[in-house]
Amino acid sequence: MPHRLSWLFLSFYLLISTVTLTVSAQQQVVLGSTDPDLVYLPSLCNVSNTGCFSAWQIYIDFPSINGTPVIVTSTTGPIPQAGNAIPQLFLTFRASTLYLRTSPLSNATVNFSLTADPSGVTITKQINTNISQLIIADNLPESQTTTLGVTFLQGVSSTRFDVESITLNVTDSR
Repeated sequence: MPHRLSWLFLSFYLLISTVTLTVSAQQQVVLGSTDPDLVYLPSLCNVSNTGCFSAWQIYIDFPSINGTPVIVTSTTGPIPQAGNAIPQLFLTFRASTLYLRTSPLSNATVNFSLTADPSGVTITKQINTNISQLIIADNLPESQTTTLGVTFLQGVSSTRFDVESITLNVTDSR
């Protein structure tokens, strides 16, 4: 009889473990800096487009990762041709963790804000991208829609803010 109870307990444990793994399975979604889900204000321009004026530009950045060039979006701040609008980046998502990767050339300070909806909880922090090339927001309420807002802060000297990618940890929908 004890053998049968042990087997039943083990079967129950494996069933619960399988269900738990299936429910909590996470996957990473990587958004490149030019992904259409990223909203840049003013609008993003490609440096090869001579008729486009924006504080946000697209560059192929070197050094590269594993020999592959990295496409970054970059700003050095407001420009008169774009109405001196302060550069901002927005993304709306549902995820438990967000990783924003900057380039090694990024040295600007930005306001990094997350707002969860419908709770309305907002967290804002100034981050110096010269110190950290990876900005991490963890323990986000995945059951709520969160909006990321990044605002360039003009410094005394010229600075640059680059976005290489944003990675989101999301629950696997399988």
